[in-house]
Amino acid sequence: MTTNASFSLPRSLALVLLLAWLLVLLGGCGQLDLSMGPLLYDVRVAPDFITPNADGNQDVTEIRYSLRRSATVSIYFENEAGQRFYFRQERRRSPGDYSVQWGGVVDEPRTVETDYGTQEILSQVLPDGRYRWVIQAVEDNGQQATVTGEITLQDADTRLPELHNFAVVPQVFTPNQDGIDDRVSISYYLTKDVESVLVYLVDPAEPDIRYFLAESPSVAKPTEQGYHSYDYDGGVDLNAEPPPDGVYQVVGEARDRAGNAVRVISQLTIREGGKPRADVAQGEIDWVGEMNRQVSIPLGERLCFRAVVRNEGVVPIRTTGPQPGQEYRFSENYNTLAAQGHKEWYKQAGAWRFGINFETSGTDFPFRWAIGRPEDLERRVIDGQEQWYLLPGQAGEVSGCIIMDEPPPLAATLWWGGLIHEDVAVVNNYIDRIWVEVGVP
Repeated sequence: MTTNASFSLPRSLALVLLLAWLLVLLGGCGQLDLSMGPLLYDVRVAPDFITPNADGNQDVTEIRYSLRRSATVSIYFENEAGQRFYFRQERRRSPGDYSVQWGGVVDEPRTVETDYGTQEILSQVLPDGRYRWVIQAVEDNGQQATVTGEITLQDADTRLPELHNFAVVPQVFTPNQDGIDDRVSISYYLTKDVESVLVYLVDPAEPDIRYFLAESPSVAKPTEQGYHSYDYDGGVDLNAEPPPDGVYQVVGEARDRAGNAVRVISQLTIREGGKPRADVAQGEIDWVGEMNRQVSIPLGERLCFRAVVRNEGVVPIRTTGPQPGQEYRFSENYNTLAAQGHKEWYKQAGAWRFGINFETSGTDFPFRWAIGRPEDLERRVIDGQEQWYLLPGQAGEVSGCIIMDEPPPLAATLWWGGLIHEDVAVVNNYIDRIWVEVGVP
């Protein structure tokens, strides 16, 4: 009797022998090169139909690809006329898997002239149509791989969020609280609702440093269509230092939810910017006839003084008259003198003056003088008007008298001096207080 039998190895034993054979090959021929094979693989763009209009319904497609070796990758789209639009251009990529969402937007900045001025289009959604997509990878040795396909765009939102009539006034700005060109108004009309709006200052020589501006309250919210304005003081009103003097770009950028984005640029020059600072030297007033913190004068005589004001800051400070040496009657004040033909002596926002006050006065610091004589100050003509400035590091002498042409409400009252930054603050108050007694002559 003859018996036929077949012989087979168990599956586990066969796997062990196969692995052993591979190890022999690796030992004899070198390591297995896992980077062998196509450079670009597993490429997919899906879905192949999108409606990029930010309505939340099929707005984007996913672009996926893998690289076996390092390469320079470009992703672009061509319309039916053959015009090319880059989504990624010559980006260096390492081996690995990549995935990115695309919503029909291409970032190819270009500058256009409009009826409302020059604007830069930073990005824009492609118009409706059928496009050929291309993913291209190029190795260092020049070898390249390309995969292509088609995608259709429909109901695309291509309308740009424009900033019409972007205006910066004035274009020369002196943020130093002198009351002249201390603020800049920036305004524009936004043509559609957007996702974000940014307005900032930038020095072209230092583009990484930006000074962002806050919008003034208005009917339209910052991202809504409508008129928008900004009131910029350089931060000085909040006791911050403004940007350094120089020529800046004022940049406005708007981006909508679909990805359309524009930029407009104007120019602004900052001069003599900084927080002003001045003090009455030594906090001291030289009261004529003062002894033991008291001055006694007959009715009809004069209360006189002398003081020195120093500019301790980095910017000029503006002042206005009357000039030191001016006499007041007790029944007068700076407003009554101004009404007699010196309109510049009325209160001026941003002007500095030295003042004398007393405790029963109905007017705060009724007697005021410029913080220096003409020879202590620098004369300037601004917009046809004469202005006087005490320069940084300089001192101005102040002096004056009050003729007691009528008795004060009280026979003896407290008097003192102060340094006034008009419509801003009394910088030095209650300086060198004395008792003044007015008696019968």
